Amino acid sequence: MNTLTHAHFKQWMETYGRASAEDDPRVSVNLFAKDAAYYETPFAEPMIGRDAIFDYWNNGAQTLKDKESTFEILSVNNNSGMARWQSQFTVIESGKRLALDCVFIVEFDDDGLCQTFREWWHTREV
Repeated sequence: MNTLTHAHFKQWMETYGRASAEDDPRVSVNLFAKDAAYYETPFAEPMIGRDAIFDYWNNGAQTLKDKESTFEILSVNNNSGMARWQSQFTVIESGKRLALDCVFIVEFDDDGLCQTFREWWHTREV
């Protein structure tokens, strides 16, 4: 894939959202290259590789429920896409309902898989 298309990025984001809502870390991990870097926050060390990404998503599947999300594609340029992601979920342990507002920057490899994933997010209780 020489240049990312809007359609490919939209499909990728839809699959990401479905995997999140269905608590399916296996589907989510298949969106990423084998050696992908996943930055949950700008200052955190990245999770590297599918195993680490699977563990991250699997933990979320165990601790969160009732997930809902929407996204808006902000930009597609060369091999990168930028999107705004908004979601709500319930933290199982506390029962608190949280809203999450994020920006994603997703860089793709030649096979159309995410090579680098960066997110910036804020939460609030709803």
